[in-house]
Amino acid sequence: MLCVRTHTRRCGFFILAVSIACAGPQGRPGLRDQTGAIVPSGPATRIISLAPDVTELAFAVGAGARLVAAPATADYPPQASHLRRVDPGDLESVVALRPDLVLATTAGNDFRFVARARALGLAVCCTDVTSFARLAEACRLVAAVVGCEPRGTQLAAELGARVAALERASAALPRRAALYVAWWEPLIVASPGTFHDDLLLRAGLANVAPGSGGRYPRLDPETLLDSRLEVVVVPDEPDMRDGFTRLLSTTAGSRLRARALRTIWLPADAANRPGPRLVDALAALVLAREREP
Repeated sequence: MLCVRTHTRRCGFFILAVSIACAGPQGRPGLRDQTGAIVPSGPATRIISLAPDVTELAFAVGAGARLVAAPATADYPPQASHLRRVDPGDLESVVALRPDLVLATTAGNDFRFVARARALGLAVCCTDVTSFARLAEACRLVAAVVGCEPRGTQLAAELGARVAALERASAALPRRAALYVAWWEPLIVASPGTFHDDLLLRAGLANVAPGSGGRYPRLDPETLLDSRLEVVVVPDEPDMRDGFTRLLSTTAGSRLRARALRTIWLPADAANRPGPRLVDALAALVLAREREP
C-alpha cells in the first residue's frame, strides 16, 4: 500500500471551473475502480471521502455538495473545511453516517480498512494514482461513479493538456539525476512507478531511486553523498524544513550544505496529494528548473 503523508497546510492555487451540467445523484452501473474491485451500483447521494486527494476529486467533478464527511486533513477546496470530520481509520464512525458511497485512495488509506468496509456491504471506490495518466483515469472514474461523466471527461482533458504543455517546456532542459524525498529522518524516497516518479520524469529529471523495496523505500542517508545525484525534490512543510536543517549538520548532508546537491522545494499539498493539484506541483517544478536548469 502506498503510504504518503498528508498535510494540513493549504497551498492550493488551482480551482477548476466547469460549465457542463452534472447528471446528479442517480443509479450508477457497477464499475471497477483502480484497484480492480467492483463498485456496486446504486445512488451516490451521501458520499464520504477518506483522504484529501479524493475529496478534491469529488469537488472537482461537481459532487462536492453530496459529500457528508471527510477527514480533518481534507482542507481543499475551502468548502471542504466545513464538512463533518470522520476518522478514516474508524470504521464504526464511517458506517454510522450511512454513506451510499465511500471514496478511498491507496495514497493514504489502509487497504485492510477498505476490505473491511466492503465486507460490511459499503460501496467503496478506491483510486490508485501512480502517474498523470492514472490521475486522468481517476478523474473519469470518480465522475462516472457519482454520475458526473461530462465533468470528469473535461477535467481529465484539461489536466492532460496542462501536463503536455509542461512536458514540452521541460524537454528543453538538461536531464538531471534526482530523488523525490518523502521524509528526511529516516531517508524515504519515491521509487519508480509512483506518481512522484512520474512528476520527476515529466519535469526532465531521472529518478535514481531503487526499483525494489516498495513504492517508498528507506535509503541510507549516505546516498545523498553520491556525486552522480544532482537534485532532490522535497515537499515544503515545517517538518521537512526542520529535518533538512538537522541533516545539514551531519556528514550525509555535506553536499546539501555545500549546495553541490540542489534542493527544490514544492508546495506540499499539491505535491503529496495525487489529486487535480498534482499538475500545479509539476508546474512549480518545471518553473524552478527553468530558473536554474
